[in-house]
Amino acid sequence: MSHELASSADPMARWAERQDWIQPELERKAQGAVHAAFEGMGPTGDRLRSFLQGEWLHEPLHAAVTDIPVGAWATTVTLDSVAALHPSPGVDAAADVALWVGLIGAVASAVSGLSDWAYIEQERPRRVGAVHALLNIGATTIFAASACVRRHHRNNGRALAGIGFAIVALSAHLGGNLVYEHKIGVRQDNGAENEGEQGGGI
Repeated sequence: MSHELASSADPMARWAERQDWIQPELERKAQGAVHAAFEGMGPTGDRLRSFLQGEWLHEPLHAAVTDIPVGAWATTVTLDSVAALHPSPGVDAAADVALWVGLIGAVASAVSGLSDWAYIEQERPRRVGAVHALLNIGATTIFAASACVRRHHRNNGRALAGIGFAIVALSAHLGGNLVYEHKIGVRQDNGAENEGEQGGGI
């Protein structure tokens, strides 16, 4: 995508739009793979897509479940900070539990978000969504590494969690841009959702 197309008023969104190494052809192939997976399941695929896009909830499911990993990981970082200043096995254990809750929530968030992104047709929001997803994958990987190392290297685990949360904050900002600037998943006055065939928020 040429830089001339990167016209968001938001500097972080402009940065995401300018990630030209993500080729539009790859984005469309990834979207096509998701479409094919749903179609290959027949009526079950239609029901699964409807569930993941939150039609039963009357709002995008992704928008609802993203609060789980963000909130849980914010709790992890907060408790890690408290325990670093005032060591406490109980606080450390609570931080670990919150981290694992975030990892579980991240899986639900990723699946529902992918289902939404697969139906974004316009190039700019599709690119922002792709960067948003890649940042989330990176952050989840870092939090998973934190979960693995913190038992024997608590300080290293805390540092990884802090880095992961910084990435999550950037990714969440891009998710907000998709909703507020591009109206992904926002119902219009005629009851139709903006963007794509199903158009869930990311």
